[in-house]
Amino acid sequence: MCSPMAPPASLAYKVVRYVYVSFLLTFSLSSHLPCSAVYSISYSEPLFHNQTLLSPSHVFELGFFTPLGTSNQYVGMWYKDPTLTRVVWVANRDLPLRSTDRFASLTIGSDGNLRLLDGDQNTVWSTNVSAKLSNGHTAVLLDSGNLVLNDGDMGTSIWESFDHPTDTQLAEMKIGINVKTGEKRYLRSWKTDTDPSPGMFSLGLTVEVPTQPFIWNGSTRHWRGGQWDQSKFIGVSTMDGRYLNGYTVQQDIQKGETYFSYQLPKSYIGYLFISHQGSVEFQLWNSALGNWIRVWGEPNDPCDVYGTCGPFGICRTVSGSPTCDCIKGFAPKSEERWKNGIWTGGCIRKDQLDCGAGTTASTDYFWKVSQLKLPDRSIYLPDVSTNANCQSWCLINCSCIAYSFVDGIGCMVWSGELMDIQGFNGAGEDLFLRLAHMKRDVHKKIIVSLTTIASILIFGASMCAIGRWRSDKTGRNRPVKGCLLNKNFIWNRDLYR
Repeated sequence: MCSPMAPPASLAYKVVRYVYVSFLLTFSLSSHLPCSAVYSISYSEPLFHNQTLLSPSHVFELGFFTPLGTSNQYVGMWYKDPTLTRVVWVANRDLPLRSTDRFASLTIGSDGNLRLLDGDQNTVWSTNVSAKLSNGHTAVLLDSGNLVLNDGDMGTSIWESFDHPTDTQLAEMKIGINVKTGEKRYLRSWKTDTDPSPGMFSLGLTVEVPTQPFIWNGSTRHWRGGQWDQSKFIGVSTMDGRYLNGYTVQQDIQKGETYFSYQLPKSYIGYLFISHQGSVEFQLWNSALGNWIRVWGEPNDPCDVYGTCGPFGICRTVSGSPTCDCIKGFAPKSEERWKNGIWTGGCIRKDQLDCGAGTTASTDYFWKVSQLKLPDRSIYLPDVSTNANCQSWCLINCSCIAYSFVDGIGCMVWSGELMDIQGFNGAGEDLFLRLAHMKRDVHKKIIVSLTTIASILIFGASMCAIGRWRSDKTGRNRPVKGCLLNKNFIWNRDLYR
């Protein structure tokens, strides 16, 4: 980076130079630009303040940087191309160095760990793995963006930055959880645009089957992506084949682990990250335009926020604003709060289910609601292989209040509150909601009544028409007694005396 650029007078050069200078101003790689690049770090060859570690094909670069407007210094990783201007990993996000510390270094310690030392030779950050010093220990940066600590004697890696993500997921990096080992590979947002210390929002997966992605605001659920159906998360209405090529979820119940990752073609540059404002976004680099393109992001509208309408409420976005309705068979828990747009209290059931009231389970029935983001906290039944069997299972189990049979997943049932339901337009799944038998009787009576009235009207119209036809045939051009013939109504009074 110390070699001067040739000074062509082209506009393209001026644009690149402007972006390049903007990058340096944004990340301010200390007051001195790095004057040399290295390809490995070892016990005898540390990385100093005025150096950067490069990946073999110069895709990524690691070094010291100071965010604009701050006095903190970090070791981080970014794309080598100055037009990309994106930091993707930070080592010491919890304990920054002083920006005036010019004697800091990243080295292999006497215990074999990769260590960040301040100017006083105090350890600020370490890989903290059980290792013994080896002259063959080296740290290298791969073209994938993975910083790897290698044991030269064994020929294996003993630590990888991909196992310790910050706010960004790169291609081939796994995000997830292992409940048996306690390992959590979550994305954690920056505190602000210029402060890489851990923010309030995190992104990760649950261990349930099927797994779901969540954004948490602290410990509170902020957004939910829905169940994984082997090709997409069904709670993200915009997820389709354009975005899912290369996405993989690995779930091993025996090992207690759940991870997801993605692959990109070699010609593509992209990343997934969680912002300090609590949104997850996937971005791709557009080389023609010279900028990042937001491919998709969530939450995308007010209804995407977790539990907007409370238990048993359905959220639909109308003209950019959320609108809540109670699902069929339920009413607002508080009419006054509901009318005032305070929906988080949700809805309560109007009529008690027959199954729970001591009657036979078969007296209840299921009402179909389509194009939904299915509720949270589903129970997966792997041995139930058809929609009919799923319905039967739910019907004979009084605790089951809803079910859904989804391609790529199978049978899911729910008990307790139905939380975080969202209505989609042209996407979503079918939910079958358990209702009391009496509600079906009322529904049937309404249908029967309407059918009866319609039959009477049709019959009356037919009789009137026959009478009119007979009158015309006999040559008597007079109205049929009691028959009103117009565009709106036909009735023969004599037929019902």
